[in-house]
Amino acid sequence: MEMRQLRYFLEVARLEHVTRAAATLHVTQSTLSHQLRQLEEELGTPLFDRVGRQIQLTQAGRLFAKFAARALRDIEDGQLALQSLNGLQSGNLRVGVITTYTHALLPQAILAFNSRYPGIHLQIEDMPATRIADQVMSGALDLGLAFTVAESPGLEAEPLFSERLVLLVGPNHPLAERKSVQGKDLATLDMALQSKQYASRQLIDRDLIRYFRGNVRIELDSVQTMQMIVAQSNLACILFEGAVLPLPGLRAIPITSPKVVRTAALLWARDRFRSAASEEFAREVRKSVAERGAPLMQ
Repeated sequence: MEMRQLRYFLEVARLEHVTRAAATLHVTQSTLSHQLRQLEEELGTPLFDRVGRQIQLTQAGRLFAKFAARALRDIEDGQLALQSLNGLQSGNLRVGVITTYTHALLPQAILAFNSRYPGIHLQIEDMPATRIADQVMSGALDLGLAFTVAESPGLEAEPLFSERLVLLVGPNHPLAERKSVQGKDLATLDMALQSKQYASRQLIDRDLIRYFRGNVRIELDSVQTMQMIVAQSNLACILFEGAVLPLPGLRAIPITSPKVVRTAALLWARDRFRSAASEEFAREVRKSVAERGAPLMQ
């Protein structure tokens, strides 16, 4: 039995589709099917029921999946422990980050980490908060940078700072000189907002969209592009203040009623080994936060 067979098995079990799993794993479908057959032969029992193009775990497959996931997790944690012994001369570090923090918090942390540990291959992945939480718990990511989420037994959140929702406008916008705004002040504004797949947009829709429903003119993924557009137009946008970029002329106005707050956090898998690389990168993130003037939470 080989580690790759366990990885192949778990990915097929997750997707319930051989073709999709082969694409995700970057192997041919025939190679994947062959490896699965070898694993079933070695175990002496079918692991999947094949129904057309879809496949489902058998009772034996469901039972084995728990042990396969645990075995891979233990081996990966062992590799991380050995990596920590080599003085961070080599290894890999996978970090998931929500879009709003990619530009605002990470550049300095990445530069500092890469300067100190050039032998570590750093992989930063921009993704929604829910996916970060899932991949941190599964071990696909070593560390996440998002915000506190609903209580999960497999996830540990280290709070960094709290941030408010703010209204962003350009220097010539009618509200540019306001010190604060309320929901009712948003009723006549033309808005640009982040796409609905993101948790921050979902919070905006939950608490504020009723004030300006029908006035959303642009929706996009890139918060950097959105802020550049707002700084040069009469559009407004709403973001959490930790994502605000220091663009010339951009005004960030606190929204005081209703007041919406979230807490930025480093996300760790509760029962997995924390590599020295992930600890060092987390340290650089904390420094970056402090240098931006956001007090670290205790």
